[in-house]
Amino acid sequence: MSTATDTIIALSTPPGVSALALIRLSGPDVVAYANALLASPRDWEPQRAAFVRLQAEGKLLDEAVTTYWKGPHSFTGEDTLEISCHGNPLIVQNILKHFLHLGARHAEPGEFTQRAFLNGKLDLTQAEAVLDIIHAETENALSGAQAMKEGKLAEKLNSLRQQLIDLLAHLEAYIDFPDEDITPETGELFLTHIRTLRSQVRALLETAPLGRILREGIRTAIVGAPNVGKSSLLNALLRERRAIVSATPGTTRDTIEAECNVRGFRLVLVDTAGQRETHDEIEAEGVRRAQSAAQHADLILHVVEAPTAPTELDSELGKNFPARLYLRIANKSDLGLHDSNRGTLPISTLTGAGLPDLEDAIEKTLLGSQRPARTGWLTINARQEAALQRADEALGNALTAMEAKQPPELISIDLRAALNEIGQIVGLATNEDILDQLFKNFCIGK
Repeated sequence: MSTATDTIIALSTPPGVSALALIRLSGPDVVAYANALLASPRDWEPQRAAFVRLQAEGKLLDEAVTTYWKGPHSFTGEDTLEISCHGNPLIVQNILKHFLHLGARHAEPGEFTQRAFLNGKLDLTQAEAVLDIIHAETENALSGAQAMKEGKLAEKLNSLRQQLIDLLAHLEAYIDFPDEDITPETGELFLTHIRTLRSQVRALLETAPLGRILREGIRTAIVGAPNVGKSSLLNALLRERRAIVSATPGTTRDTIEAECNVRGFRLVLVDTAGQRETHDEIEAEGVRRAQSAAQHADLILHVVEAPTAPTELDSELGKNFPARLYLRIANKSDLGLHDSNRGTLPISTLTGAGLPDLEDAIEKTLLGSQRPARTGWLTINARQEAALQRADEALGNALTAMEAKQPPELISIDLRAALNEIGQIVGLATNEDILDQLFKNFCIGK
């Protein structure tokens, strides 16, 4: 991205017709540029809103409410001006055009947030959380993003960094004084510290799957034999008649997708054709697509009929998904429950019985052993996961070296590698290419 000495400008609200639009400027010349579009210059009072008439070439551009944020007390850490004008695209474009003519330039995607990071207003985990807040689609995803934005992950990572720095300081004292051997007692203490650090890193790594679910949703395939109520279950979870329901087996010939919110989790539901042998070419293609959808799903909802014993096909289906999250559901429980289905979750899509229990079971399956803290969900993203995996590997190497009584210089190299990886997560050891790649995923104006 370009130098931060530029004054940048962008529309920070979605383009199109609206009641209001927000234009944001940041950089050293925001006051000068704003005064150039007023009938007479004004003294801008920081952190106060002001009503102004923006004009150029003797013509009124718009009547707007502006807020001036004097750096470093602003989002970016620089002088910032936010202009709330009417949301007519023509008005917005005219205002942008005249600021650009004065010398401002279009902001690049994420450049406001990148400047906030570069000016020390946010660390890298908090900057990434801004993007998560914008795209959060459920309460759980929003809670996690807000906890990250408040610096909860940064606190844990900075604690890890400090522990590593302290350990390195003690270890390198032995390097500086080679005549002093590491005593067995001291060596065991070092081992304990490294094991503790590694367990903390692995605890964070365990949040990665849940983080993916919160950020991306979870693809959920509804599978089972024909006419067990798969489409009825889809409609029940959506609370609308999305799929056609019929007593005739084989009604669903293709996969049907829809999204729903279950206990704060976004589920991408895939209703599939009933699994059975068929000579109907179209139905056979539906069965093949159902199998493919199930193989690519993260969560399997396997529906059987509550009043009857599971078929051989049901048993085979249950064995096909050992590596996936899996729930077996006995539908039509209003007609009775066969003894062989006693351990299966009973529901009735007709009466609604058992559906709250199903949502509880889905939530429990997705969470596993994890529970949100009072301050909100705390999960890592893919970039952070990769860095923590490298840190975990480096700490493992350090443990091996300690146990083999390797020279402290070699152990120090591994500990420094772990320190570097954790530093990259919070942005203390990150190169410009990585930053550009990260921030280009932001929308313009943020």
